[in-house]
Amino acid sequence: MKQKIQEIIRSLSEIFEGAPWYGDSVMRKLENVPYVIGYKTCIPESHSVAQIVGHLIAWKTFAVEKMKSNKDYSIEIDTQEDWPNIDVNSATEWEDLKRKLVAAQSRIYEILNEQKDDSFLSKKVGGEEYDFGYLLNGLIQHDIYHIGQIGLIESQLKRKKIDSGVFKT
Repeated sequence: MKQKIQEIIRSLSEIFEGAPWYGDSVMRKLENVPYVIGYKTCIPESHSVAQIVGHLIAWKTFAVEKMKSNKDYSIEIDTQEDWPNIDVNSATEWEDLKRKLVAAQSRIYEILNEQKDDSFLSKKVGGEEYDFGYLLNGLIQHDIYHIGQIGLIESQLKRKKIDSGVFKT
């Protein structure tokens, strides 16, 4: 049976590109962020929206590699792998970055759709202390957390009016 896997796919999809009950999905939130703030931060020490997108890609790639049985794949927290330094200098670069995020999400769906049954979710992730159900539910939580960060950055930059003409008041 694939009932649990299908439920996880549905949840991943709803949070990523659907209409979750709490507000915007990841992609809806990113569609509303103009590229000119993709590389800006509220304060110098914080991450930009582009860096958050890079971070989301990194952890979706981690999940894909683990689902492909790559037990040696890892990401060290707070490193360049975890938080890539991404600059967005044009609308084209911003769209390319969002396409990479969509591609990473699509790979997760593909692998999950290939799984034979729900027993996959209780299998231990190679090289980790948790199972695939925990990993996949963590991805859902991770997306929700970062939607909030993106919204906060967007609202703070709107308030500061960093780039006049970017946001209509």
